[in-house]
Amino acid sequence: MSLSHGNALRPSGGARMARTAGMLALFTLLSRLLGLVRDMGMAWMVGCGPVADALVAALRLPHLLRRLLGEGSLSMTLTAWLVRHDVAQGQGDPLPALASGLFRRLVLVLGGLVLLGMLAAPQLLAFLAPALSPEALAEGSSLLRLCLPYVLLAGMAALVMAVLHCREVFWLPALSPVIFNVVVISAMLAGWLAGGTEAVPAALAAGMSAGGLAQWLAQWGYARHVFPATAMERPAAAPSGRELWGCLGRLPLGLLGAAAPQLVMLAAMGLAVGSQIAGLYYAERLLELPLGLIGACLGMASLPRLSRLAGEKDFAAFRRDMALALRWATLLSLPAAAGLWAVGPCLVDVLLHHGEFDATGVRQVTLALWAYLPCLPACAVSRCLLAGCNALGDVRLTALSSLLAVVFTLAGGAWLLHSMARDIYFCLPAAAASAALWGQTVWLWRGLRRRLRPLLPAPALLDGMACLRHVLAAGAAAAGALIVLRLCGMVCPLQELLSVMPVLLPGLPAMAGLALSIGAGCCAWGSALVLLGDADTRMLAHKLRTKLQGDSRS
Repeated sequence: MSLSHGNALRPSGGARMARTAGMLALFTLLSRLLGLVRDMGMAWMVGCGPVADALVAALRLPHLLRRLLGEGSLSMTLTAWLVRHDVAQGQGDPLPALASGLFRRLVLVLGGLVLLGMLAAPQLLAFLAPALSPEALAEGSSLLRLCLPYVLLAGMAALVMAVLHCREVFWLPALSPVIFNVVVISAMLAGWLAGGTEAVPAALAAGMSAGGLAQWLAQWGYARHVFPATAMERPAAAPSGRELWGCLGRLPLGLLGAAAPQLVMLAAMGLAVGSQIAGLYYAERLLELPLGLIGACLGMASLPRLSRLAGEKDFAAFRRDMALALRWATLLSLPAAAGLWAVGPCLVDVLLHHGEFDATGVRQVTLALWAYLPCLPACAVSRCLLAGCNALGDVRLTALSSLLAVVFTLAGGAWLLHSMARDIYFCLPAAAASAALWGQTVWLWRGLRRRLRPLLPAPALLDGMACLRHVLAAGAAAAGALIVLRLCGMVCPLQELLSVMPVLLPGLPAMAGLALSIGAGCCAWGSALVLLGDADTRMLAHKLRTKLQGDSRS
């Protein structure tokens, strides 16, 4: 069956996007929660000192490549290319042969890069984290060699992920990060049981490579079921070797554009002073939960349909789906940022303040988290814009926006570190990263409007009144969370301003108070949207009610 033929009838863009994004969000939530458990265990066992800095610096590059290769950024570029190729061809099914040819070339390229990385591990680590001491650099180099094979394994898994996305199989690629986290957590616990906290760093590094192997085996086994052995034979309409290398040559540009948040945060870590590396890492990991649920899911859910509409030159439907994805990005990301600002100090204290992680580390992570929060809506919106640019084949625009964001982070961060007081150094690299990511979002917005202007009479992609409603609802979410935190007597922003309110639940456990505050924020956000008459909220509520009624009848 061709990717664009056979089952031509498909539901509306909103219904398909909502269903796919909801399924992706469910698996992504599970993955992020497991990732949070992994990082909590790392914080408790390793702490926030020189050993943690060496471990975080060593894991930084594999973690970056995991997000690029293993969690959808590679497939964003590759899926768009495959769908456009299928629409243009109109007959046959070259996808199995294309995947087989790309697989051989990808293994060759990534295998060579892994070998070079192992040989030059000290120099590579010194470039990524120049603030490391000589002892931490030596330790980190050994750890980097242990986890570098993950790069090859994640690349192999990413290609299978892209092929499954083209077949509109989303559940297994979304489940693969869960498999990865389960393997890494198991390796970390095994190292701790076998050799105590001293063995945890090496166990984590080795666990990354083992997790990449598990991801690839799971998806490869399913892909062999989807593509029988006879389907891998080269058909007459299969792409030539030149086309395969051309597709592979476009991947770095696509990856560069999709990797802007990760590259910008990597640049922020390079600006870290003293022992800030671990603090920035933990703050970024806390930000990943809402960012993965909102931006990544919406971008991936909208990409196949946007690519098909662009290939069919149905730009009116393209604009409608693009505008819908952008509205949902602001609808969900603004309250997430506001709520995380409100519960941030309490969240960091409850999750990380154990074992080797002391009060100084809590303060560092909280400041860095607050400085990162402005980039959350920017990342969610830019992920949808990246999907639109990739669907139109404009990877140069996305790559240039990412490069400019990295340059701005380095330049702006260096200026802030030179100009600001030393007691807030922990948040300055993160603040520079947030400003740079907003700059990238504006750049992509203007570029996409210029690209659509000759194709559409009125390429308005964002409703200003809808954004205003979303901002007001986000403020209500933050207010609801703050009030409950104060009633429970827990730490929160605006502590002095809220001191006029009585503490009604002083003995409530911290985890229960945190859960109540998050629930109150969600209720306040939903109530505000209903009172403001938000159309997207009514549509989502209607679809959910219809789905529940259908399930109850069945």
